[in-house]
Amino acid sequence: MSVISGYLTTRLFSIWDLSRGGLSQTDIATKLGITRQAVNQAIQEATERVTRALTETAEINKLSIESIDPLHGILIGWSREFSVKAVISITKRDGMQVWYEHVADCVHCNKFDACHGYLIKYARERNRKLSNEEKKLVPSKLAQLLFGMNKA
Repeated sequence: MSVISGYLTTRLFSIWDLSRGGLSQTDIATKLGITRQAVNQAIQEATERVTRALTETAEINKLSIESIDPLHGILIGWSREFSVKAVISITKRDGMQVWYEHVADCVHCNKFDACHGYLIKYARERNRKLSNEEKKLVPSKLAQLLFGMNKA
């Protein structure tokens, strides 16, 4: 069971996911055979629940919240424990994920393929087109690009 399922029903998650994928409320209503008003209400409820899920996950992971984008399922924060930026993201496939910014030797890491694959799927799920050069980035750089964690 995914952490997010404790906050969103399958139906709410589906409507929220279609909305963040760029479909209009009218298109979602047509696709699901429900009214646009039902879609609007579901998106409002899902947004509140996603905000709560992201906030509670930040608290559990001792993150100071810098920004929350509940419409896209992203929270940017600061890890007091590790003194780095962190991102909490929600995806359909993997549920809730916490990413900590780091400079690592990704090329020699045994998790390279898993991290890189997750980030490529994350971009695809968000309809984020990556150039061939961006697809070749190591996971730590690709995460910075996708999550907007570039250093000031």
